[in-house]
Amino acid sequence: MPANPTCPKCGRSMEEGFLADESHGAVKPSRWVGGPPEKSFWQGTKTRGKPKFGVTTFRCSGCGYLESYAREA
Repeated sequence: MPANPTCPKCGRSMEEGFLADESHGAVKPSRWVGGPPEKSFWQGTKTRGKPKFGVTTFRCSGCGYLESYAREA
């Protein structure tokens, strides 16, 4: 993940943020989950036993382009 990223589309500076997932009144940062999505009767989508990483997203201050990274902590 770049320290001071610049937009690959227009060259302006990018600011760090996150994409929010909302569910049952809670707001949490998005996570990347390895493998294709599998339906779960109780939870909507199975994630148990799959690799999971927090997602950091950068937004261009000029054109609004988004670039996301999912790195191991």
